[in-house]
Amino acid sequence: MNKFTKISATALFALFLTACDKPADKAADTKTDSAAQTQSAPVKTEAAKADTNTDEAADYKKLVDWNKSQEQAQLQAQQKFQQDLVAAVQAKDNKKVQEAIDTFNKSVQSTIASLDALDVKADSVKSVKEQTKNVLNLASSLLVEQANVSLASPSEAQQKVYLEKAEKLKDAMLELQKQSVALEQKFNPAPAVPAQQAK
Repeated sequence: MNKFTKISATALFALFLTACDKPADKAADTKTDSAAQTQSAPVKTEAAKADTNTDEAADYKKLVDWNKSQEQAQLQAQQKFQQDLVAAVQAKDNKKVQEAIDTFNKSVQSTIASLDALDVKADSVKSVKEQTKNVLNLASSLLVEQANVSLASPSEAQQKVYLEKAEKLKDAMLELQKQSVALEQKFNPAPAVPAQQAK
């Protein structure tokens, strides 16, 4: 049980860091300009694209800054959660285990509330923001379900619900990672590798 708790807490922490590490772009390049608009107003279209890219870059920066501001608070919350959970499991006190989970879930909900307060308009960044919220909510829900499964003799139905939630979380994390890579590459392309010089 102790090993299971430590693994679970570590996995949840890794999940949170993955969710908050790098924002990304769900739809890398969406083109809203029709051919008629391009032919009739090419100057306006270019100006609009430049303005949209500026807004998208600004929104991306907001999300990156939000991630940085949340890292330390979540790290502390994770460490406290892990300590409280290990102590409660060692004491075989289910009430304290539940209190540790509830406290950590409140921390996650606070993080989600601060993410909700983040004003972004670019669809690509909004998509990442929503996916991040989804991952955080799923992780919090899975943690509660995990406690139900690990603290008592779980029924087959409880185990099934737990496994379904774990699969949803895994899929959501993969999607967030995919979006993160796309947006990161868009705004922070990898530098060109210089050709090796002959000596």
